[in-house]
Amino acid sequence: MNRTIKPVTVHFFSIEASHAFFEKFRPNFLATTTNSINTRIINVRSKKHLIKAIEKIETIQGSAYAFTVVRERNTWQTKATRDGRISGISINQGIIGDAYYFFVVPNLKIVLGFTPGLSGSLKTVGKTLLEQFKNDRLDSVSLNLIPKETELFSLSELAEYNSLHFKISSSSLTEISDDAPQLIKDLSAAPYIENNVQLALDLEFNDLPENAFSKENIFEIVSYLSDHDGCSLLKVKGLNNDGQSIHLDFGNAFFSYKTEISTRKNYVDENSSIKILNSALSKYHDNIIPQKTT
Repeated sequence: MNRTIKPVTVHFFSIEASHAFFEKFRPNFLATTTNSINTRIINVRSKKHLIKAIEKIETIQGSAYAFTVVRERNTWQTKATRDGRISGISINQGIIGDAYYFFVVPNLKIVLGFTPGLSGSLKTVGKTLLEQFKNDRLDSVSLNLIPKETELFSLSELAEYNSLHFKISSSSLTEISDDAPQLIKDLSAAPYIENNVQLALDLEFNDLPENAFSKENIFEIVSYLSDHDGCSLLKVKGLNNDGQSIHLDFGNAFFSYKTEISTRKNYVDENSSIKILNSALSKYHDNIIPQKTT
């Protein structure tokens, strides 16, 4: 089999959780890896998730805990063979789905990860992973993309919105949260949008009927997309209180690490994933941490 080049984008999230979560993470991880089977399968919203604790890795940034998560894809419904036979997929053991690779770094309170599959679900899968290491089920764990700048220009400072432009992968719209804006829900349900294509939308509010998009609607859409790792470009144009034109670019506002991997396999193996995540963590240390200490 010939080698293929796979692009990889690692995303970085800050972890918001109780002090007890970070304090107990290491012993909980060790308890998992000392078992004869260091995996578990859980069900979340009718989808199976196989969570595998790989190993603890010592880095300059501190201990990083490596995981692989395989999330079931319900779209894999049939199997077709060359003789024309079409049948359902029967699995007695294991699941078929997309692989997600993570580093959890408790002392930095961050998690970084990537997937060759549906990037829009990376945050959801990462949250599911971390929730398995809570001691108290009432504790909340949330993830937020890490911005490159310490402060982003607030949308609330715009007196008027003129236009919204964004790009997003259609594959990241296959599964969206219940609190997604109506525009995103409509795109997700659109029957004419093909899978795994890049969608680019330009909305000029001056040309739309009055009240088609309220200020609250636009703020909701931008807030949702700016925290969505499947959105590659997000720009807003508007006017401030002095009537001056303001251009805001949120699409490149969050830290990420891009690389490529040459492989003969149709997936990224765990050894390669650890090398990628290790390099990404080093870049984070070189670019983000010095800004925080100055």
